[in-house]
Amino acid sequence: MDGNVDSVAIVGGGDVGLLTALSIRQMNPDVDVSVVDDFRQEIPQVGKSTYREIQNILHGSLDIDEHQFISEVKPIWKASVFFRDWCDRPSFQYPFDPPDKYPNADTPNAVEHYYHHYDELYDSPDHLTRDEQIVAQGKSPWYYGPDGDLDRYDKVAYHLDTKRFNTFLRKLCHSRDISLVDDEITAVETTGQRIDGVRSTQHRYDADLYVDATGFNRVLRREQDVEFREFEFPLDAALNVRIDRPLSDVVPATVIETGDHGWFWQIDTYDDRDLGYVFASEYVDEETAMTEFREFITEVSPTGARSGADVAEADVDRYDFESGYYDRAWVANCLTIGNAEGFVEPLQSTALTANASLAVQFSNLLSSHGRVVDDAIRDAFNASVRRTWESIHDFIGIHYEYASGDTEFWEAMQSLDVSPRIDQITEEFDRYGYNWNVDVEDASHLAELKVFALPDFYTVMRNMGATSEFYETNDFEVSDDVVDERDRFYRQTKRQAANDHLTVEELYRGIMDF
Repeated sequence: MDGNVDSVAIVGGGDVGLLTALSIRQMNPDVDVSVVDDFRQEIPQVGKSTYREIQNILHGSLDIDEHQFISEVKPIWKASVFFRDWCDRPSFQYPFDPPDKYPNADTPNAVEHYYHHYDELYDSPDHLTRDEQIVAQGKSPWYYGPDGDLDRYDKVAYHLDTKRFNTFLRKLCHSRDISLVDDEITAVETTGQRIDGVRSTQHRYDADLYVDATGFNRVLRREQDVEFREFEFPLDAALNVRIDRPLSDVVPATVIETGDHGWFWQIDTYDDRDLGYVFASEYVDEETAMTEFREFITEVSPTGARSGADVAEADVDRYDFESGYYDRAWVANCLTIGNAEGFVEPLQSTALTANASLAVQFSNLLSSHGRVVDDAIRDAFNASVRRTWESIHDFIGIHYEYASGDTEFWEAMQSLDVSPRIDQITEEFDRYGYNWNVDVEDASHLAELKVFALPDFYTVMRNMGATSEFYETNDFEVSDDVVDERDRFYRQTKRQAANDHLTVEELYRGIMDF
C-alpha cells in the first residue's frame, strides 16, 4: 500500500498492542485508531520485567503521568539484573548505570581507571554503583533530596504486574479516544501480501493499515509470505508460577540463576513473587523440568510462603516460544509487532521495552512523513527492527559465550556459535580493553549494535571471566590518587543508598499510603 494512513486497526489487545495504539494516537492525533480483541479473556498473570528505556517511553514519549502510573499500576523498581548464580560463577549484577564504572575516554590517565576496574573492582562487593547498592541494600530509587522534596534516581526500570498494567493501559486508551472493540477475529481477507479486511463472525473491520499484535498466534502475519530468521538458541519453553511475598522482602532486581537445562527467574511485583524456569525441551521433559522448578521455588520462597512441594501442578503455567524474527516487520499494509514479529528469549527482559520502543519509532515515522507511506519508509522501519532483534540476540548470546556446566544442555551451549558480532566484540575487548570507540570498517558488525552498546557487553563479559590481553600483558601502574578517588566515590554511593533511599515498603506503606 502506498498513500496516506488515516485509520489503523490493531488486532490484539495485549500490552504491546495497547502501547502501539497509544503511540500512534500520541504522535498522530488525527488518525482513527482501534484495537480489536476478545477482552473478556483472562489477562495472563506472568510478571513482566523491563529495562531502563521504559521510563522514557512511558513518561516521556507517551506522556503518562508518573504519579498516576505508580498509584494504579504499583510497579516495583528494578535497578539491575542480578545473576545470583550463573554457570557457577560468583554472583554479579548488570546494573542500569554501568557508565559510573568507567570514566570518559578523555579523562586524564583514563587507562589507570580502566585497569583498576579490570584488575580489582569489577567483582568487588565494596565497589558498587548506586543501582547495585539499591539492590544490595533492598532499597527503592526514591529518596528525599536536600530541599526536602521526594526525588528519584532515574537509572531504573520497572517490574510490572501484567493484570494491573494491562488494565491501566485499557483505561488510558479509553481516555485518549482509542476504540477498544471486544470481538474475536475469525477470518483475514487478503490479496497477495495485502490485507483487504479482517472479520469476526458478525463484523468486518477495514483500515488503511493493520497491525498484528496477536503474539505467537500471528493471526495476520501467517497470511503473508515473509521469511523467518531463526536463532540457534535451543531454549523454547517456560514454567511460571506466583507465590506470596511481603513488601519487606522485595528484591529490586530481576534475579537469575542457572538450572540443569536452562535458567530460573525471580521477578518481584507489588502483589507477589513471580518465578519461572526457561528450559530447552530438546534436552529435558516437562516432568523433570517441573521437579527442578519445584526445588527452585522452595529455595526462594519467603518464610511462610508456599514451597515447591506445596505448589500444585495446575497452578503452574507453561509457555512455549520460538527464537527468531520475521525479516520484514512491515509488509504492504500490515505491520507486525511484539511476539507476532519476533522473540529472542527472556534472559534480559527485552520483549516489552524493545517493542514499546519500536512502536514509538513507527509512530514517529508516520508523523514525520505526514502519514504518507511508501517502500522507502517501510524499508527504513524494517531495517531498524532487524537491528533491534540482532542486537538483543547478540547481547543475550554473550551470556552463553562463557557458559559452563556438564549437562547435555550446557555442553551444547558452550559450543554455540552465536554471531560474527560476538566474535568481534570479544576480539576487541581482548585487544583494546575498555574501548568504546573502536573504528569499525564493516558496518554489518559492531556498527549495527542497537539497544545494547559495548559497555553493556563488557560489563557482563568481565564478570563471566573474560580477560583482555591488553591488560594482561602491559604493566600499568595505578596511582594512589585514582585508587582514593574510586574508593571515595563508592563509599559515598554506599552511604547515600543506606541513609537516603527509602525501601519499597516505606514508600508504598508510608509515603504513598497505598
